[in-house]
Amino acid sequence: LRMNDYEYMYYKLRKEFGKHPSFEDTDPKVVGVIEMDVTKEDEYVTTAQTHMVLGNVPEMSETAVNTERIKTASRGMLHVEGGWPKEVDYNEAQETQKWRKRLEKDPSFASAVKTLVDASEKTIAQNNTMDLFEDYFANEDEADVVSTEILSAKTVAIYKDQVEDTRSISRISWHPEGPTRIIGSYSVMRFQKMADDMPKVSYIWDIQNPNVPVQELRANSPLICAHYQLRNPDLVAGGCYNGAVNFYDLREGETPKATTTVEVAHWDPVYELAWLQSKTQSECVTVSTDARCIFWDVRQLKEPLDECELTDGSKEEPRRLGGVALEWMQEAGPTKFLVGTEEGTVLLLNKKPKKDVEIGTWFGQPSKGGDGAHFGPAYSVRRNPQHPKAFLTVGDWRAQLWLEELKAPLLNTVYHEAYLSAGAWSPTRAGVFCVARTDGWLDFWDYYYRMNQVSLSHRVTDGDALTTVAPEHSGRFVAVGDCTGTMTLLELCDGLVAPGPNEKNVIGQLIDREMKREKNLDLARKAAGNRKAGDDRAVRPSGPSDELLEQRREAFLDQMGLRE
Repeated sequence: LRMNDYEYMYYKLRKEFGKHPSFEDTDPKVVGVIEMDVTKEDEYVTTAQTHMVLGNVPEMSETAVNTERIKTASRGMLHVEGGWPKEVDYNEAQETQKWRKRLEKDPSFASAVKTLVDASEKTIAQNNTMDLFEDYFANEDEADVVSTEILSAKTVAIYKDQVEDTRSISRISWHPEGPTRIIGSYSVMRFQKMADDMPKVSYIWDIQNPNVPVQELRANSPLICAHYQLRNPDLVAGGCYNGAVNFYDLREGETPKATTTVEVAHWDPVYELAWLQSKTQSECVTVSTDARCIFWDVRQLKEPLDECELTDGSKEEPRRLGGVALEWMQEAGPTKFLVGTEEGTVLLLNKKPKKDVEIGTWFGQPSKGGDGAHFGPAYSVRRNPQHPKAFLTVGDWRAQLWLEELKAPLLNTVYHEAYLSAGAWSPTRAGVFCVARTDGWLDFWDYYYRMNQVSLSHRVTDGDALTTVAPEHSGRFVAVGDCTGTMTLLELCDGLVAPGPNEKNVIGQLIDREMKREKNLDLARKAAGNRKAGDDRAVRPSGPSDELLEQRREAFLDQMGLRE
């Protein structure tokens, strides 16, 4: 009996051809049965088992080939004037002039010149027909071309700490005359984690030579911050871990030329230093967690020029606020100083001539009408280079955009995946800023194109926390420091450097629009509060007077017999 003796026919109409099949569960049906045949039992043969191993690994061979080495050598070549006969010394003007006059009198000279001119005229005519050096886009502005480039950043160089002990880079300062040298300030910011024998030296690097620093900056205590003087790059000022301020003249060596005494120095580490523009170009300002902002003249560091105590502004019991960030910009006003505090608020200091330094505004402090302060220290405070009234703060898991006219943040970024440690604006683009994260990533925000998400996230380290970030003045390079003492130099793409079409005005309009919206919301909140207070006063029932209440209390006690 064969299996093909059983058949089952499926019938379908022609119009149903081409439809997708639809499968469903059905009850089993018996199509055919093969009965057992005892006579076939003797024909059953048991086959012996066979084991076989097959491999699917391709056979490969490795061959090493070394190209032939080419020896190179440097040779010089001297080009001199030639073409003169041997008897003519081309260095003698009289001999060459005499030879030219003799050649011009030769009859064959005119025919030779005519032959050369005929050949040259044809070539010149061809060149004049089409201008090989024509610029077809001379009248087109680069800003009018919308870039479709994918944003990117690449690592150019890595500068590692020369000390075996693990130190972090607390601040980075660029040379003011271009991307040539960088100052890296090395220190240990964790409390009582600094070894006594740890070297207290910081380095000045040449960006072309990442192997060895070009100069060292030595101090009695590790440098927390060090910056070039903007007008004279040979002068450097730095703040130390022990609160002292050092002044260096790089032409005279690696040791400080002057330093502050213990009596007038800060009591805590100097977190930030900024040079000021003055007639002598010798004034600077420092801020520390000892709740003091001190003004110095590096020519005379034995005593400060002025001092301001950082408090919350309370008249009864003012609370001191430690400063961890400082920002000063000439365009925003030479008398205005922004200080980021450990409480997450920002203070605006005013230093007017012949007057004491005073705190003018408390940003983000509820007791002063502010709101939206950071949940941790404000590690970075940076003004927008093209809109100085706006400034950026970085702390906790977000970055915030503020205006001097408002005590609450104008814009907030989304919460990042890791804690933020530093931030900075792009020097060339009004809407671009970057923030450093403690998980080793550097995020770039571009408010010109979008505000709801990060434009570019670049991984700088393999999980090591980033501690500081400093863009170069041209905007092309960004230096990033981490907790292991490694400084990474990044080169940005054109999309993060070249400004977009009318970007400055667009960002300015965005800031103005958001400022008006915040002011309108503030007025609406105040009006709603006044209206609610008035309604409460209007509907509040008038109760009995205190005298009537006392009489009723006495009558109740007499009635109940509760008097003693």
